Amino acid sequence: MPAGEHAGHAMAAPAAALAPAEAPAAAHDEHAGHAMATPATTAPTMAPPMPGGEHAGHATAAPTAAAASAEHAGHAMAMPAAPAAGAPVQGEMAQMAHAMGHGGGMTMDQMVLDMRKRFIVAFILAIPIFLYSPLATEVFNIRLATPFGIDANILAFLLATPAVAWSGKMFFVGAYRALRNRTLDMSVLVALSVGSGYLFSVAATFLFKGEVFYEAAVVLLTFVLFGHWLEMRARAGASDAIKALLNLTPPKATVIRNGEPVEIPTAEVVIDDIVLIRPGDKIPVDGVIVDGASSVDESMITGESVPVDKAVGSNVIGASINKTGTFRFKATKVGADTALAQIVKLVQLAQNSKAPAQRLADRAAQWLVAAAVILGLL
Repeated sequence: MPAGEHAGHAMAAPAAALAPAEAPAAAHDEHAGHAMATPATTAPTMAPPMPGGEHAGHATAAPTAAAASAEHAGHAMAMPAAPAAGAPVQGEMAQMAHAMGHGGGMTMDQMVLDMRKRFIVAFILAIPIFLYSPLATEVFNIRLATPFGIDANILAFLLATPAVAWSGKMFFVGAYRALRNRTLDMSVLVALSVGSGYLFSVAATFLFKGEVFYEAAVVLLTFVLFGHWLEMRARAGASDAIKALLNLTPPKATVIRNGEPVEIPTAEVVIDDIVLIRPGDKIPVDGVIVDGASSVDESMITGESVPVDKAVGSNVIGASINKTGTFRFKATKVGADTALAQIVKLVQLAQNSKAPAQRLADRAAQWLVAAAVILGLL
């Protein structure tokens, strides 16, 4: 997320064990928890990551076997852990939130909205700060009279203070945590740049005569916040894709018990259950046809638009749609073992992991911060 990537972001593997859950999972134990946005129906919850490793000096989330379940249209469905309303964000997003100082328990939508508000406030305040700055006067020849004849530096101080104190608070919190844990990340660099520019300008305004840099500090902060906001929006889109995948599985399944069809929650289907599928039904779990034949639309899983003919012995995939005939199949994979669950798990891993180039950039960022600090002191 950061303007500049945070060094050592954590990865969290999705949970594999499952259990019904309707209440939101607890927030990350160290004010890091953010939650993905949720659809109207209850979505699967994620267990909070266990600390370990480092991100801004904090632990990397190790894979967890904590239970989670998907609830779709009010019915439980065994599925790998995924983002949900009120559930803390796993992996990199949780660690990022932790290091950046967001409030715990925020949903993904709230997290994006919070960053948007911070950016807008900084942007609005940056405009008059720049227009009344020495840079605008000397370089762009913009000469504006200040309201009520207030000194331009005093006006810039009054405008820059809320931008730095509120919009930039997360960077100072993140920098404090990084330094407390003896690490350097981009939060340190941003906090150092914005903070030093602001504090020097305050001193030049009230203690001695000198050049002020309010506009540099606030404009830099505005651009960094804009980058964070864009990244959060992109991550929220990836979370929406996961929720769309989870909604593919039907909440109910019809199984044969004592020779009679019985409708049960999909989460209660077990291996070797005989499942009855009628025309138009969604297939709840993976299995092998034991009676009947039909054509099945597997486009939502395979991308193939042409229905696939199925007969006795053919494999069927959970979340695909039966088109014409009626058949029975024996469940072979349920819960987190289904093809759809594995797809969701891969998407989560991709979302929470980093490319090798990103990890290299994170390591380089530590040296960049150190070099910037040393050069600034010389």
